[in-house]
Amino acid sequence: MITLQFSTTKGVGSQVIRWATWSPYSHVDLVLDDGRLLGATARYGVSIRDPEPIQTYARFQVSGSVETIEAARSQIGRPYDWPGILGWGFRRNWQDQNAWFCSELIAWAFEQAGCPLLRGDRSHRITPRDLLLSPALIPVS
Repeated sequence: MITLQFSTTKGVGSQVIRWATWSPYSHVDLVLDDGRLLGATARYGVSIRDPEPIQTYARFQVSGSVETIEAARSQIGRPYDWPGILGWGFRRNWQDQNAWFCSELIAWAFEQAGCPLLRGDRSHRITPRDLLLSPALIPVS
């Protein structure tokens, strides 16, 4: 099982993402076995980081494999998808990008491992809310 952490902060960017996507969370990461987080952030791009203070979070387990983590790790060093902010509302193909939003990276990694979290017809944009609605998620208490 793989653990996903959905989170939000007090920052303006977090508030805008939550408002624009109708989501209680603005960010999602993979939780590694050592407790560090693997994901895409505006500050670091795709990276492994120690957890930072957050306002709210929820964790979910999902069936996945080591290939999911390896796919995400293969993207370390890629930048955050700043140009994608302009194209966020349009049907751009996020799978061909060299930069990532947090939710795009997570969805792509699971897809690469043969364990898609979403239906294929939603592939034009992926938000934390989209992932949160996946029936594959099991809440961690």
